This record gives sequence, C-alpha cells and structure tokens, in this order.
Amino acid sequence: MKILKRILIAVGALVLLLAGVVVTKFYLLAPRYRAAAEMHATSTPETIERGRYLVHHVAGCVGCHSESDVSAPGDPPIAGKELQGRHFDMPGFPGDVRGPNLTPDPETGLGQWTDGEIVRAMREGVSRDGRPLFGMMPFRALSETLTDEDALAIVAYLRSLPPVHSEVGHTTLRFPISMLSRTGPRPLEKPLAAVPTDPLEHGRWLMRIGNCASCHDSHDSMHEPIPGRRLAGGDPFPMPDGSHVYAANISSDPGTGIGAYSDEDLDRVLTTGVNKAGRPLYFMPFTLYRGLTPEDRKALILALRQEAAVMNVVPQRAASVAQTQ
Repeated sequence: MKILKRILIAVGALVLLLAGVVVTKFYLLAPRYRAAAEMHATSTPETIERGRYLVHHVAGCVGCHSESDVSAPGDPPIAGKELQGRHFDMPGFPGDVRGPNLTPDPETGLGQWTDGEIVRAMREGVSRDGRPLFGMMPFRALSETLTDEDALAIVAYLRSLPPVHSEVGHTTLRFPISMLSRTGPRPLEKPLAAVPTDPLEHGRWLMRIGNCASCHDSHDSMHEPIPGRRLAGGDPFPMPDGSHVYAANISSDPGTGIGAYSDEDLDRVLTTGVNKAGRPLYFMPFTLYRGLTPEDRKALILALRQEAAVMNVVPQRAASVAQTQ
C-alpha cells in the first residue's frame, strides 16, 4: 500500500507540474506582445492609392473582411459590403471565425484605434486590447512583407473609407485551438526595409504577402503544412450546397500542377478565374488578383515557375453538382 501511495503521489505531482507548465506557457507567457509603436499615416493621394492597391489586390484584405458570395466563382465580395466585416461559415471547425469591420466607424470598426495599433495588429497578431488574433489573419506573412511605408499606406487608405456601423463580433475558439492560438503573436523585431524590385524576388514577395501557401499547401488535420507538399493543393473548401471544392496543385508539376500551363494560361487564371480546361474556379480569389498590374502578374507567374514540382492529383467537385477546379 505504501508503494501504491507513493506512485499516486508521484503521478499527482507530475500532473500538477505539467498543468503548471501549460498554464505558464500558454496563459502567463502568451500572447507575447509589446506596446503599439507611435506611428502616423500620411494621407496623400499617392499613399491612399498605394494602400488601396495593397488592400484590394496584393494582400487581399478585402477578401476576408467583406461578406462574399461563396456560391459564385472567385468568392467575390458583395458590392457595398467591402471591408465591413465577415462571418465565416466553417462547418465542423471548433469555433466561430469573424473578420472584423475595417472601416473607421468609432464603435464597430477602427475609429478608436491608433495608427500604431492597426499596424501592430497587421504584423504582430494582437488586437487593440491585447487579445491574440486567430491565425487566419496572416500576420506572420505580413510581418515578413509589409514595410513601415506600406503598412501606413494601408492605414491611410482604411482611414479614408466612410465609417460604417457594422458589428460582426469577435472570433471565438474552443479548446485546444483557443489555447494554441495564444502562441502565434510575437513582437516584430525588424520590419522589411524595402519591397524587392528584382522580378523573381518581387514575385516571391507577392506570393508571400498574398499568402498563397495558406490555401495551396497540402495540410494535415491541424492545418500544418505537410513536408514536401508545398503548393501541392488538395485542401477542401465547403460550398453552400454541402459539396466541396479543392485547392489546386500550383506546384510546377506538369501532370498534376501548373507545369503544362503557358504564361498566358496562368494570366487567364489570375484575371478571369478559368483554368486550362475551361472550368471556373471557386474560392480562388481571382476577383481580387485580376486588379494586379501586368508587371506584378508577370512577376508572380515567374515566381510560380521556380517552385518545385510535386505530384498530387487533386479531387474535383462532382460535375453533376457544378463545375469547379
């Protein structure tokens, strides 16, 4: 009995120790964040236009922060609802995901935020009140791609919008996602000095700021990228009728990826949302990317050509329901 008692005491101590480690790591030491920097956006016509271009066509902010017509090719934002917030319909996901209102409304939008708080949210993943942002907000990608100048250009553009009272609420997550998401935010030590101008590096910058891998990498059940399956596609996306479409393989594989696509084929995908076989693409946000400049589209295609080939046959949505990619 004494041995059993000692074992139980040891097990209990171990459980308490592990609980203490979890509480310390996920609740006392996380999220990691710093005070928002003193930053001020300059609202010149050129700065506002740069911000508009980034928000609508490069970083694609408008896609996640606007209600959209998910039943239509390209997941287009609903006209008149741009940047007023979005409630994501994600059946089976352990939580309720909302893309907040980005207009300068003082009650439901960014009207009470400082410029530094907005920039911190974009690049460091922390809300105004210190709440960690869910990883669907691509703050990690933006931390590597947004210069101070571009970040403030986005702020200037958002400040120029008419304020719209649109309360979409906050994202709520269930355990363990709620716990794990607390480790995502981190202070930005050194922002990108300048946007690359070399065509290949600029294309890679476009891929990163557009967060292409988030949809087009192959992911496991925890949405972690599967090693060796970069841009190989296959992730399912639910449609309103209960069917699914699947992210395309955009690696350079000639049989299952884009290796057999010409540059003209790829440009058509980006501008019209139609693949090489003539099928319209769903969830692929071509309605945003078609606004890229011709030079940016060429750089993006150049960068895609340099990606390693990964053979992966992606399922198609049943033709009897609707044609997709």
